[in-house]
Amino acid sequence: MKSNTFNYSLLAVGIAAVMGISGGANAATPNTTGGVSAGAAAINNVATANYSVAGIAQPNVSSNIVTVNVSETANFALTSTIDDGSIGDDIAINQTATPGGTTTFTHNLTNTGNVTDTYTINTTGNDSALVTATPDYALGTAPVTFTIVQADGTPLTSTQVAALNGQAQTGTIANGGTIKLQPGTRANLSYEAATPDARNGNDKGVGTLTATSTFFTANLPANATLVNENQTIVRLPTFKIVKTATSTVDLTVANPQINYSIVVTNATTDYSAAATDIVIRDVLPAGLSLPNGAASDVTVTGAGTATISTIGTRQAINVAVANLAVGASRTITFTVNVDREQYTAANSSVTNNAEVYDKFVGPVSPLIAAPVLGTDYDILDSTDSTIGVTRIPDNAGEGNGAGIDTPGVTNFTRRAVIVSNPTTREIAPASGTDGQVTQKTTIINSGQDAEGTNTNPLTFTIADGGNNAAVRPVTGPISVTYTPPNGGAPVTITLQPTVAGGNTYTLNSTTLPTAQFPNGIAPGGTLAINYNVSSGNVTTPATAADAAAVGSTETTIVTLTPAGVGAPAATSVTDTTNVRGLSLVKSQSLDTACEATVASSTFVQTALNAKPDQCVIYRIQATNTSSAALGFNLTGVTISDLLSNFSAGADLVANSPATSATTSSTAGTASTSATAVLGTNYTIVPQGVGTLTFKIKIKNAR
Repeated sequence: MKSNTFNYSLLAVGIAAVMGISGGANAATPNTTGGVSAGAAAINNVATANYSVAGIAQPNVSSNIVTVNVSETANFALTSTIDDGSIGDDIAINQTATPGGTTTFTHNLTNTGNVTDTYTINTTGNDSALVTATPDYALGTAPVTFTIVQADGTPLTSTQVAALNGQAQTGTIANGGTIKLQPGTRANLSYEAATPDARNGNDKGVGTLTATSTFFTANLPANATLVNENQTIVRLPTFKIVKTATSTVDLTVANPQINYSIVVTNATTDYSAAATDIVIRDVLPAGLSLPNGAASDVTVTGAGTATISTIGTRQAINVAVANLAVGASRTITFTVNVDREQYTAANSSVTNNAEVYDKFVGPVSPLIAAPVLGTDYDILDSTDSTIGVTRIPDNAGEGNGAGIDTPGVTNFTRRAVIVSNPTTREIAPASGTDGQVTQKTTIINSGQDAEGTNTNPLTFTIADGGNNAAVRPVTGPISVTYTPPNGGAPVTITLQPTVAGGNTYTLNSTTLPTAQFPNGIAPGGTLAINYNVSSGNVTTPATAADAAAVGSTETTIVTLTPAGVGAPAATSVTDTTNVRGLSLVKSQSLDTACEATVASSTFVQTALNAKPDQCVIYRIQATNTSSAALGFNLTGVTISDLLSNFSAGADLVANSPATSATTSSTAGTASTSATAVLGTNYTIVPQGVGTLTFKIKIKNAR
């Protein structure tokens, strides 16, 4: 992409005719400090008289000479009137262009001097000194239309109209034509800059409009021409087509069907434009058909009209969309019947593409069976990348970027087996062996063939999510529970990994005992995978660093990969293990008279300001963060607060330590040792809270 940053000077030139020649001015507004002289001559006037006396001619009489010194000021400004973020400068940037179309540029040429001047107007290609990178194409020359008005934009007065003296008030001049302006008037200029048919989205064109003063040409040629830059950018819709389909269809069912969704988005880019009067088309592959063959089979979310046509022997869905703004989408959904006789080969599949047709000018609809490029459409975006004519940069097209397209692909099979039913469990920071939790993920055979046989083997892996080093699945042997279809009795066996101590397991006629699995996992059967997750060290943790952090989480990914003929795609589930345990919060309340109770006090965790002989009540709350549904009891909980934390400045109030607990939990026993205030032997149920409170009194003399 080329740079779209342009830095041009603001342009205007002034000439004042006084005597001699001096420098001009460059600004977007008229010169206000004087210009240059063109050597205008002063006007010297003398009167004469003649007379006779008694019929005799007398000598002529001359008056005194009077002199008028002429002061002429020539000044003019050429400014762009397009709102490109800044009006009244000498540049118009990023103006929308369409291949084969034109872009209108408008400028004001104002005579701000006090002499009538004639200006030569030219439109050119990119032939000025740009400060940006080279544009993609030049705008070229074009006729210029004009209207002469007063400098403030109001119509000319009758006197000004009479003084035009042959200059038309409105009209069109060819490139290189002239316009004569009286002082205090301006010409509103407009011209159409052409963009070639072959240009693509994000291409930029640059051209110029120039005005050359006749007065300056005669007196100061170097400053005679003002140049305004005009820039176009080709804006086109950037279609993104996302087509999704039922991924796997079992052809043995009574009425196999595929559900399709087409989402067409006019993607947002620096060069996007609204799409108008487009048609979205889906020509159904052979063997697929709408249930009723009618528009009622198709649902369009957002404004759009669906019609059904026939192209050869195939049904086509056409959706006409009047307007698709930048960033907007249309969603088309429908279901098709599958003719199974068309897809009898092993591992057969069907790919369904969708297309969007657009024209630069005018509507596409109605779209004929075989549209012709340049006649019926200018843009064709398709999920089949071999036929697209998107007219946008490669880095935004089908390969990658904003306009990437995806077709709908369906695999046909008699087999349908997935891993499903992810579970969530809660574990203590250090599980040891007895505290490990069991995750249960289920393999479901919803197809027509037996699974987990030598013909249709299955492999699954149990992989650590890698988010929490202190929580991990236990590798090695696991148990699996098979539930046959039609209410058969469940069977549980131990399954060894393919590699000792590993995490990959294979289901086939060898690993599944024939007695319990005469035909592997029968259609309609399920196999539950039961594996353990541990936290911290499996043995007793030596330090807190050996345990998982309360509130942390780990995931385990179970991936099932079918093999054999017509194998369905691999599927995965993510099981979650949340670390729950004890959280401890200490708060305090000021008891100024040393008479308050815990129940009547307001506790805060912020600093208190206390005085000698006042008291402070401490409250320490231990919460079991595990959930009621998945959690576990915390037993043998001890809450301890060292006397040394406060003994330098306060004394423990005798008999103040007390314990309590929320419903279903058991409060500990309050006591004071030689070193600490204690609450011992709490049992705290999930979401329960055990509390230890005591009071201290601030020392008077320390």
